[in-house]
Amino acid sequence: MAKMFSMLVGWVLVIVGLLNFFVAPIKLLPAHAVFHIVAGLLGIWAAKNHAVGYAMWVGVVGVLLALIGFFFGYPTLLGLINLPVWITVIHLVLGVWGLWTYWAATKKPMASGGPATAM
Repeated sequence: MAKMFSMLVGWVLVIVGLLNFFVAPIKLLPAHAVFHIVAGLLGIWAAKNHAVGYAMWVGVVGVLLALIGFFFGYPTLLGLINLPVWITVIHLVLGVWGLWTYWAATKKPMASGGPATAM
């Protein structure tokens, strides 16, 4: 599941970052678009062996960006990243999904036989 998350999120981030330079309605600031491209390429790379860690970092960064966006970020954060409400909501959803994926991937499975019984 973490590998699929890493690959899917990676490709979506790369596509969104690249579309920013060619499609008018997606007008992110260039720094935001470049960050998406770099984070996406890291996700594609991480899908092979580091997907769980990537999910954790996407979760942490996504939730932090959402909190910053909701409390301090409208319309831009330090003039580098535009954080209107719709982008902040997307960051929150992505962050929660990343943390959930991380949690699910690191959760230890219960023993299949149940509790041991003495004979």
